[in-house]
Amino acid sequence: MADKDPEADKSSIFDLVVQADLVGLEEALSTKQVDLEARDSAGRTALHLAVIAGTAEICRYLIDHGANLDSWTGQGEAVVHLAAKRGDVDILRTVMESVSTEERKIQSEDQPSSDKRDRSVHVDSLTRKYRMSPLYIAVALAHVTAAEALLTTYHANANIIAGEDNAQRGTRIAHVLEAAMQHPRDVCRSLLTMLLQHGASLLDPSKETISQSLLLLALKRDEDVLDIFAELDKQNFTAAITKSVWFEMMSSLNPLTMAIESGLENTALKLLKYGAPPQVDFNSSLEIVALRNPFGRNPEEGVKNNFWQPILKAAMKEMPRLMIDLLDRGADPNSTLTEHQAEYMLQHRECRNVLDIVKAKLMELRNWNKDEENSGYDTRGTPEEAKQIKRKEDAVSQLIKEYEAAEAKLVSMGAKISDGLNLQELPTPVSIRPNKRLQLHAPSSSEAETQTQQQSEEIDFRKLETLEDGHQALFAACREGNAALVKALTLGRWGPDLKFPPILISAVSGYSKGPFLTAVESKNYDIARTVVQIATVQQAGLADDEKNDLYNALADDQHPVESIKDALGEVQSTVPAKKIVFDSGSCFAGEKQKDVEMLRFSIEMESSVSSEQSDFDRRIRHAWALVEHGDWPEAFEEYVRATGGPFKHVVSQGQLKGKSQLDRLHQFSPLLQAAWSGNLEMVRFFLNKDRAMAAYKHFAENHDFTTRKAGPEQSRAEFITAVEKWMDNRNNLVLHCAIVSRNEELVKFILSARPELLEVQSIDGWTPLLTAAIHQRVQALHILLEAGANPLATDPYGRNMLHLLLFSPTGNYVMEPEKVASVLLSMDRSLMHQLLEQRCNESPGGQTPLARLISNRPPPNAVFTALLEISNPTPLEMLDGAGYTPLHMVTNSSMENLIRPVIEKAPHVMFYEDPQGRTPLDVAIEKQLHGFIECFMSNYARTKEYPSSTSIIHWPLFAFGTDYSGPMHTRDPYQTWEISQELANSSGSQQFPRKLVTQTQREEIAKWYE
Repeated sequence: MADKDPEADKSSIFDLVVQADLVGLEEALSTKQVDLEARDSAGRTALHLAVIAGTAEICRYLIDHGANLDSWTGQGEAVVHLAAKRGDVDILRTVMESVSTEERKIQSEDQPSSDKRDRSVHVDSLTRKYRMSPLYIAVALAHVTAAEALLTTYHANANIIAGEDNAQRGTRIAHVLEAAMQHPRDVCRSLLTMLLQHGASLLDPSKETISQSLLLLALKRDEDVLDIFAELDKQNFTAAITKSVWFEMMSSLNPLTMAIESGLENTALKLLKYGAPPQVDFNSSLEIVALRNPFGRNPEEGVKNNFWQPILKAAMKEMPRLMIDLLDRGADPNSTLTEHQAEYMLQHRECRNVLDIVKAKLMELRNWNKDEENSGYDTRGTPEEAKQIKRKEDAVSQLIKEYEAAEAKLVSMGAKISDGLNLQELPTPVSIRPNKRLQLHAPSSSEAETQTQQQSEEIDFRKLETLEDGHQALFAACREGNAALVKALTLGRWGPDLKFPPILISAVSGYSKGPFLTAVESKNYDIARTVVQIATVQQAGLADDEKNDLYNALADDQHPVESIKDALGEVQSTVPAKKIVFDSGSCFAGEKQKDVEMLRFSIEMESSVSSEQSDFDRRIRHAWALVEHGDWPEAFEEYVRATGGPFKHVVSQGQLKGKSQLDRLHQFSPLLQAAWSGNLEMVRFFLNKDRAMAAYKHFAENHDFTTRKAGPEQSRAEFITAVEKWMDNRNNLVLHCAIVSRNEELVKFILSARPELLEVQSIDGWTPLLTAAIHQRVQALHILLEAGANPLATDPYGRNMLHLLLFSPTGNYVMEPEKVASVLLSMDRSLMHQLLEQRCNESPGGQTPLARLISNRPPPNAVFTALLEISNPTPLEMLDGAGYTPLHMVTNSSMENLIRPVIEKAPHVMFYEDPQGRTPLDVAIEKQLHGFIECFMSNYARTKEYPSSTSIIHWPLFAFGTDYSGPMHTRDPYQTWEISQELANSSGSQQFPRKLVTQTQREEIAKWYE
């Protein structure tokens, strides 16, 4: 007979419990030696699992056969907590009756009562991690019937406190009444009524004072909550609203000012009806609670210095209706700020009493201008923007009327403004926009053509009356090749009585304009040379020997050398001629017109002037710009023949300077750079490198390499080798670069010219298809698939195209979700199923594309919807390297906007356990239980209005939108749990049994983890 496997017996027991197989369980316990206290891999006994997922009969059977009621799970929970968490009253009664019986046995033992209590699990036992009682758990999870059973039958403590005040862990203490107020109105009312009827109260049992956090939550909830407290906890409620004052640091509040501070005007009005004092008198009847007082101040003195009378607080918080009610109930119309309060006023610092504040608010509201409002980008110019502006305008107008009524009331009661108060209306704003737009650029060619142009032959330089006339004449002379007029205007005096000095070439030159450019564009190259010579002799600081040569070259019968010297002695330019040549952009003009002669001349002129390092860099950039953006390959050839660019050596005045190397920015081949820029014309040129190489060889043959140490011939050979290496550098990635460029025609061209590049991998292991996915080039993706690219290709991390498309390695979501969704829906479904089930090795390992996307918290857009529509349930059932299904991740991160579509796609996965024994539903429950203790407020307990800390005129327009429902809170644990519970109840937990993690799955998870 084979040896028994105790692990198999243990596993079978847990399976029987989960399957609620009572017959099988009875048979197993009667025929095998099974340890009921044995733990599964999640640290649970059979009884724990029965309470979590079994039936009341299974629980009773295990208890009757000796299952230990005092055992705790690995997460620090006892059976009473598990029963309360589940909310099944039959299971709760089964457990509690057995616990009560066990407790009575222990109580009968001859030991001190405190020791007896500590040894056993009881109705008020607290969980080990967050210190929650069964009653708190039942209330927090809205298990009304279970909570009622705990209170009425088992006498649970209705005032028990959960949690721990620990700033490092980010936790707080919470009263069970606070947990009740997290729920919707009907559930909240039922639980509050039940708890108050069983002894719960506003009184903090640990401090014998009114709980501020509990009262504040009651104020925020309102919705009859105050009525319930006033009826069922009348004594404590009355004491709270009439006597309690809380002092903390520099803040002092009572319930009425707490409501005002929170922007709860209607609640404040209700408190007054219940008897809250409209004016607080500081006497011995006040119950002052010092919450945090690090400076050791006297609480009574601190309250007097920091307490704002309700009418002052209402005036500041823009509640004029409340002010009128306060005045009617006896508030002092001359209420004044204390000196301490006045010192710390952040707004309206000149105000000292309530009427001051009202007048300051009215001035502020009246000065509001709706034309200065700015809406969000998504609503700008839409009907919604107009609605928001109209609503804000109406709200401001209504507030002005209410403040005016409050002002009249105050004045009628004898209120006066403070001495020296100086409130002035804002002056009418003056527009800073000039009436006439200034032209900050050179006129375009079309603008220039519209200007009246006089023929230079008709111009007499002695009759030009203004400087502008002289400038226009100079341009006309350059355009028409009139050298005599050019010299007359720049080498001597001109105008009536020769009153104007020579025109400085630099004064009428600049970026993409000037006499030099005009001459070049008109193909008057001799005139252009003359202009450069004139600009040179006009330059200050030029050596005499250099000037003399130019004087002789420029001199003629009308302008002898001495005459030129005398005239130019009057004007000196600080701008060198080379700057005029470079700034003119004459090379660009030649490239634009596709004129080889013009381009050659421009390159010659740039090379003829002395150059500095910055000029060398400019030429390198120009050569590179031709690669990236040029549409005329001949321009690149001409530039290379003359300069050898973009290599660092440069030809200047016939001499070769620099080194035959590339700077760090330009290491990629010109083919890749052209493809990256989407330049189809230049890619076509560089795919056959013969013409480019011929240009570089021409440069090498026609320029002096004797300055190189290796000698001219060897230097030329080294240069050509460097060029060839550069031209061929990683050229097999040209398709990758074309994909990034977004030029679909370029992608198609390269595929037709170089089909062998379809599956080439980059250094990162990305094929062109994966590159298209990473950069979200959807059309390129479609083109590549049609061309036969392997759709199942993966990178070194095992990520396929869906992994990379849905969430890129750089952390980008899909930018065009509708477009991507359309492509995904059009793809073959069997292929999509294969892609969706592929797992990657990226941490934590084992993630499918959908799981990887969800782990990065995506928006619920069209892509997410399309993926769920395409996918079968298998990807949602898979555990990743951390042991989570995608639904575990959704609930663990409280993605309330994703929870419903994921559960509706695969509702059974709600009951799939992770290695810690938690289903997605369990995770949602835990997040909800821990959420309030971790300071998360449910959406039912949050304000639905814009925060009241700022004036209404400073509220953004979206706060007046038709769909605005309060400040946005992402990752809402309560809403995630609420939706999960709703869908779990609608599907029925019995329909989908709990699925435990198998040993095979554990081994697989361990493999991914490695």
